[in-house]
Amino acid sequence: MSTATLSARLRELGMTLPSTNPPRGAYVPAMRAGDLLFIAGQAPRLDGVLKFSGRVGRDISIEAGREAAQICALNVLGHLAHACDDQLDRVVAAVRLAGVVNCAEDFTAHSQVLDGASELIAAVLGDRGRHARIATGASSLPSGMAVEVEAIFQLKS
Repeated sequence: MSTATLSARLRELGMTLPSTNPPRGAYVPAMRAGDLLFIAGQAPRLDGVLKFSGRVGRDISIEAGREAAQICALNVLGHLAHACDDQLDRVVAAVRLAGVVNCAEDFTAHSQVLDGASELIAAVLGDRGRHARIATGASSLPSGMAVEVEAIFQLKS
């Protein structure tokens, strides 16, 4: 994969790399520390438009939550592509994903929702996309978004 790009891999999967969304607060969307790239929580936004809002399992289905998580992962990949000049060979590994599901207190399918993000990262990066993960729930998220996903990647120097 030395000449492969993240954009090309997504096209093979029938997707396109989105333009990155600007931060909606006093933070940066990505920060590199040594060989680790920390990507701030990403919403299910495309071109600045929130695609999924509400509580998963109450206002929207688990399947819609999975789609929301996948859009979050697409946005994560957008920041990753920017940080590594779109070159897949610069990515050593997806280290960790953390996802928060906007849900009711009795919701228990967090992992099913976050699988939408995890499966996309693995499909794009192959074995380098296998990662540790936490899936949690919250009674609300910024802008009413249904899911938020952040990530840590290891990059070559």
